[in-house]
Amino acid sequence: MGEQELFNGLIATYRELNLKVRALPEERLRLGRDRHSVRNVILEMRDDELHFSQALKDRLSGREMADVLNESFQGAELEIPSPDDTTVEALSQFGTARESTLAMLRGMGPEAWDDQTFGSLTIRAASDALLANDGVQLERIVGLLGSPSTT
Repeated sequence: MGEQELFNGLIATYRELNLKVRALPEERLRLGRDRHSVRNVILEMRDDELHFSQALKDRLSGREMADVLNESFQGAELEIPSPDDTTVEALSQFGTARESTLAMLRGMGPEAWDDQTFGSLTIRAASDALLANDGVQLERIVGLLGSPSTT
């Protein structure tokens, strides 16, 4: 995927989350069984984005990029915000982390996207996986809310 298409997709995720989630009451966002609620999806997305942003920072600092979206990922513990945060707080934290990710990606030179010096996972492949994960999570939210997705 091209860089501009990736940037547009990553930005669109946050916009769509704001449109679908921000105005809803917290009680509605917490509806569901076990970990199946809109709130829990937003918490997962926030945590994934925080890990991704840190992994990208590590990679740009000269280390191998962790595959943070892999189910078996056991990376360094980050200071993750409280699981007691409201959905809107978690959404704002996701947005802040996403902006950090976008700033780092925008600041990269063209050669960095596909460089395999530090392992086989390139920044392009990891970023494409992040955007694909966004799509999966947005579909989960759509299913939980019962409304069609705009993406």
